[in-house]
Amino acid sequence: MPHRIQIFTGGCELCRQTVDIVELGKCKGCKMDVLPIDAEGSKVLVNQYGVNAVPSIVIDGRIKVVGKPTFPWYCGEEFYRKLEKEFPLTV
Repeated sequence: MPHRIQIFTGGCELCRQTVDIVELGKCKGCKMDVLPIDAEGSKVLVNQYGVNAVPSIVIDGRIKVVGKPTFPWYCGEEFYRKLEKEFPLTV
């Protein structure tokens, strides 16, 4: 099942590394958006998801990983279930 991955960035090296990690591990079916935290179009989502640090990764509006992932990124339902359990989006 394809997922929507939104990465909120600040233009820093850590943010670029995070984008690269997710890009390498996501499948072709998943849609990934890189959203500058200070862009006008990002402000509603930043508030909706409670983003207060970059990089922050939001998946399907249910998962939020803050910071550069310290684990391998790959697509798979088991992986996303694990993320949802360990990194639930709470606002």
